[in-house]
Amino acid sequence: MLTTFIAVALLFVAPVRAAEVKAGPAHLIAPQAPTHALTSVAVTLECTARADGQIDSCKVLGETHPGLGFAEAAIALMEESTVAPGAADIQFARTIQFTP
Repeated sequence: MLTTFIAVALLFVAPVRAAEVKAGPAHLIAPQAPTHALTSVAVTLECTARADGQIDSCKVLGETHPGLGFAEAAIALMEESTVAPGAADIQFARTIQFTP
């Protein structure tokens, strides 16, 4: 008898609604990882090689998988590198290939 009473009571209970979840600003949401495994990523940069051999002023010309942080990593790699000193500053482009 008690089991029947509980079963009937559960049928008349109002359904519980899930709490609404508000997403934060779009810039705070992490980029979605790709659903497939990345076999390689390429980032093409344009940089300036200074006469003293330092590399700076790098900017991204293109990347195969934007938004995953590879462009920032490529810039950091290039700007930590040096070249042989030359007579004048020159601009150059370089593609960096990231592989697993």
